[in-house]
Amino acid sequence: LKSSLTKVTQKVQELWEIVNKDELNAVIASAKAIKAEGYTEESYDVLQEAIKAAEKVAANDDATTTEVSNAITAITDAIAGLEKTDIVDKSALEYEIGLAEIIVANIDDYRPSTVEGLADKLAAAKAVFEDATATQEAVDEAAATLREARLAARVKADLTALEEAIEKAKRYDLSKYTKESAQSLRDAIGKAETVLRNE
Repeated sequence: LKSSLTKVTQKVQELWEIVNKDELNAVIASAKAIKAEGYTEESYDVLQEAIKAAEKVAANDDATTTEVSNAITAITDAIAGLEKTDIVDKSALEYEIGLAEIIVANIDDYRPSTVEGLADKLAAAKAVFEDATATQEAVDEAAATLREARLAARVKADLTALEEAIEKAKRYDLSKYTKESAQSLRDAIGKAETVLRNE
């Protein structure tokens, strides 16, 4: 009689716990809200299988308390076992480094004020690129900084034609021209030489 009473009591308790699957349903809902992005495919697949199995338990009116408990445990274990992807996309940074290297290699062709500090920023970007522990955020920030510095670079004006024009003008024998027109040319040459000296 005592044994039978114990079994009946256990069954009644199980029936109550089976009907009350709020915790299981809450765990399933939380797990389904987790997106695949940022996790390895293998670990995410394990979570999806755990969710499918748990949903079957949740839909089964005859599921035991042990099955409910195991389903909850399987999902929480799968969540804990999610592995983050270690792949950091450095393609944009690599692209910016390549363009900046071209500018630095030909630095004399650029106006000094527009490329000031570019070499240092390039070196810093390379350090981030070569850092195996660099985060995606650090890589993106380095690429943005280098891009901004690169876009600020301005090529010097080609002064060859101006130099030739000045030399040609200086060869004129101004004594053959009117005083006013000769002075006009001298003024033009002076202004041109000022531009020529301006880096």
